[in-house]
Amino acid sequence: MPAYLGIDVGTTGCKVLLINEIGRVIESRTEEYPLLTPKPGWSEQNPEDWWDAARRAVRAVLSRSR
Repeated sequence: MPAYLGIDVGTTGCKVLLINEIGRVIESRTEEYPLLTPKPGWSEQNPEDWWDAARRAVRAVLSRSR
């Protein structure tokens, strides 16, 4: 049966969703990462945090869906 993987890299975390062909959720996972505020009014993020969170979430979803 076909399955589809969605990845949402958001402000506070990366969400990964695995669904089947009729849209039923097979598995999902959210991995959070920090929002850095080095000065008042500033917000920064480290792109490596996005990548690491995406990898962790995808691995978790795929391993739990088998």
